[in-house]
Amino acid sequence: MRIQNKRTGCVNDDASFDVIVNPLPSFTVTSPQIICLNDLPLNISVENPMEMYTYQWTNESGTVLGSNDNINITTGGRYFVTATSTNGTLCSRTEMIEVNESNIATLQNNFVTIIDESNNIGSQNNLSISIDTITNNLGPGDYQFAIINTDTNERFPFAGFQDEPLFENLEGGIYQIIVNDKNGCSPDATLLVSVIQFPKFFTPNGDGQNDTWVVKGANRTFYPNASINIFNRFGKLVAQVPIDGQGWNGTYNGTLLPSDDYWYNVTLIPSDTTKPTINKKGNFSLLRK
Repeated sequence: MRIQNKRTGCVNDDASFDVIVNPLPSFTVTSPQIICLNDLPLNISVENPMEMYTYQWTNESGTVLGSNDNINITTGGRYFVTATSTNGTLCSRTEMIEVNESNIATLQNNFVTIIDESNNIGSQNNLSISIDTITNNLGPGDYQFAIINTDTNERFPFAGFQDEPLFENLEGGIYQIIVNDKNGCSPDATLLVSVIQFPKFFTPNGDGQNDTWVVKGANRTFYPNASINIFNRFGKLVAQVPIDGQGWNGTYNGTLLPSDDYWYNVTLIPSDTTKPTINKKGNFSLLRK
């Protein structure tokens, strides 16, 4: 090393000294992280804590939150942890952890629109379930959707979930809507809904397919008061079907009725008093093969 005196200009080329470089504390933290507001608190921590360091946690405003290698938090935001060495050097390093809030979905009946055959809107035979995520706040999460026909155990989509909160071209039934948080907050939000359909035909041949005529999507939970009457082409009452029964099997007083068109007169009074009574008349075909 060369040292020069600024006043005299004298130079010393033989001077030397030692430079000691102390390493900064070495530790890791995960960022970003998710805090589920339905499962508090969230513990955030230094992932390889070492005894040679002390720790201090602060929030964005600089408030000291703790001095261990971990803390419990209840809100999202930016958190800072500073590790300081205890070997006399007092070297320190600070890391930031971004914590984003999420939650399970809030799912209410008035968020859901059903297009089915209980109203004229469903006359196009495109039965559907939609969840309005635009005007309704499901929560701070990132959500995906699925439905299950509880009568047939069919799931839509077949496996997993979809981002679009719309399901079309359905058949009648009692459906379970499932809303999943992509950020991992659990459990899934679920809701049972009724999708009404009046079948156009049935084939009572004992093959297990369409063996009875039944109003799909109607049960006593959704419609505790109901009447389902079936008439032949001459207006004779041939069956009164219980809403929670197996449906009409095509007989009258134990006698098989012939293939023909039959008429129904159905009244369904919903348990949800905010919804209108369903009064529906129509016809269907009994087909014997």
